[in-house]
Amino acid sequence: MAERVISTGGLTSSERVTGTQSLEKAVDILEYIASAPRPGVTLAECTGILGYSKATTQRMLLTLARRNLLHFDEDLGVYSLGMLTAKLGSEYLSRLDTRKAALPVMRDIVRETGETAHLGVLSGKDVVYIELVDSPQPIRIFSKVGDSIPAYATAIGKSILAQLPSDVRQRHLPDSLSGRTANTLTTFEALHRDLALTRERGYAIDNGENRDGIRGFAAPIFDFSGAVCAGLSLGGPTARVEAEEDEQRFGELVKRAARRVSQVLGAPGA
Repeated sequence: MAERVISTGGLTSSERVTGTQSLEKAVDILEYIASAPRPGVTLAECTGILGYSKATTQRMLLTLARRNLLHFDEDLGVYSLGMLTAKLGSEYLSRLDTRKAALPVMRDIVRETGETAHLGVLSGKDVVYIELVDSPQPIRIFSKVGDSIPAYATAIGKSILAQLPSDVRQRHLPDSLSGRTANTLTTFEALHRDLALTRERGYAIDNGENRDGIRGFAAPIFDFSGAVCAGLSLGGPTARVEAEEDEQRFGELVKRAARRVSQVLGAPGA
């Protein structure tokens, strides 16, 4: 296998990272099986590629199969890619497409308002920022791509949660709601009332619930299947983003922006 240059997480090197030989080998075999013709690759072929003993190779393949990264066809005696690889690839592509569709829209609303725009997705019980456009103001929200925040305490999270069926929504909520600020909704009764209002008006409000002194507004983004796939927010310091004066303006703005992104993604009725 050809060496790959690593350029992520502060690393830029073609050298293998110390202590990760088995992981490197596992990735090598996944790449080899992905490029192999159907129906798949035998244990003997994998042993030759990895350079391990047959027993060691089989243990590695069994581990990958147990985690659904590989599938073993007992009738043919071959390994092929498992369902988890499809899920991971689909998730990567959907996020990439959403970022690409959202970025120009986010730049537009930041130019119009001078505040910060975020794009986030649900990941378990959290919202993860996958894109942002900073405010040009010297006093602004400080965040970065990859930041993870409890979904129930953010405008983006609430905009997405409000669109989910109740049983699915419950899986994205913790057993109890802890207060991040004095304004965080800490009872499920209050949260569900807020989500119902969010669904009715089409946008969510974070009234200093995640960070003191920060107010945000967010609307859901839908994909080609009509399912909610992300949320787009706009927010800034409460000194500039007034609760009553700016609520309708910012709320309607993020609704229109999210609808534009949904249209690009092919959402029905967007």
